[in-house]
Amino acid sequence: MISVEKIIQDIWILNDAGAVLYHRVFEKSVDEQLIGALISALNLLAEELERGGLSSFELKDKKYIFMKQHGLSFIVNSSKKTKEKKVKEEMRNIANRFFNLYPKEIFENWDNDISIFTDFEKHIEDSLQDTIKKFENAFW
Repeated sequence: MISVEKIIQDIWILNDAGAVLYHRVFEKSVDEQLIGALISALNLLAEELERGGLSSFELKDKKYIFMKQHGLSFIVNSSKKTKEKKVKEEMRNIANRFFNLYPKEIFENWDNDISIFTDFEKHIEDSLQDTIKKFENAFW
C-alpha cells in the first residue's frame, strides 16, 4: 500500500493580539480560538525568554512550526517524519498567497471581522493536499 503524506496537516494564521484570522484543522478536537491563544502565549513566552520566538515544538506524532511575517504568525503542523525544509517551503508559499490576497493595506482599516479570510482555503488547496494528489494534479 502506498503511504499518503500531507506536508501540512493543519494551519493557523494569527495576528499579534493572538486572534485566529484563518484556520484549517483536519481533525477538530479543540476550539480554534483556544489553540490560537495557547500558541500565541507560547510564542510570547519564548520571545521573552530568548528574544527570538518559538520556531517549532513537538507533541506526540506532530511537529508544530512557526513563521512570522508582516506582523502575522503562521503556524502549521505536520508529521514528525516530514522534512522541516519541505514544510517551511510550503509555509512560505501560503504566506505569499495570503499577502497577495490580503495586502497590508487591508489591515490598516480592518474592523476585526475574520469572515473576510474564510475563502482563503480555496487559494491554498494544493498546499493542503497529500503528495500523491499533488503528483496526479501535475499530470492532469
